[in-house]
Amino acid sequence: PPSGGRRPAAGAAMSPPRIDVHLLTLDEPGHWREECLASLAGAPIRLHRLPGIPGCVGRARAAGFARGTLPLVSFVDPDDRYEARTFAHLADALDACPSAVLAYTDEALMDEDGRPLGVRRLAYSAFHHAHSASHVHGLIVMRRSAVDPVLTRIADLDAGADWLLTRLVARQGSVLHLPLVGRHWRQHPNQHHRRTSTTALRSLRGFASL
Repeated sequence: PPSGGRRPAAGAAMSPPRIDVHLLTLDEPGHWREECLASLAGAPIRLHRLPGIPGCVGRARAAGFARGTLPLVSFVDPDDRYEARTFAHLADALDACPSAVLAYTDEALMDEDGRPLGVRRLAYSAFHHAHSASHVHGLIVMRRSAVDPVLTRIADLDAGADWLLTRLVARQGSVLHLPLVGRHWRQHPNQHHRRTSTTALRSLRGFASL
């Protein structure tokens, strides 16, 4: 489909969509993107594909979250793979806990060629969330009602936009961690965080309190 269109995950007709999910495309290898899309087969999601905006992740994310009307939202990166079944687990967890605004999973690491490198266990800590951009970092599902009000806070950001977003959302309710692998995070030299200065990320640590 065209980059601005929708592509429902395979099997979505059998499982009604519960989560609006966006995918931002940039210059990633096409076969990585196809692996990502294939890994979403059967997930209860409505997928929105949009072009990324070089140098402005926040603005691209805001456009992605604006797509759809479902009460839960998420995003996936085209260089990673996902466990389709975990979307439903995260949605169920949020349904069961009305005070929670964000639910996320552990993640596995894989090398550039997709070979496994181990698992990151990410039990929630507000302190670690405030000091590490990769703490809330597996598969993440949030309530649209908590995301929409803070999108203007990330619109002008590139480095750390996702980190700041999850911190601002977490201030509005409780955070749930599911000890399941939801994301396979591909390690490669062109990863966004590898091209971001430590100083730029450090400057965001206190930004959520402003």
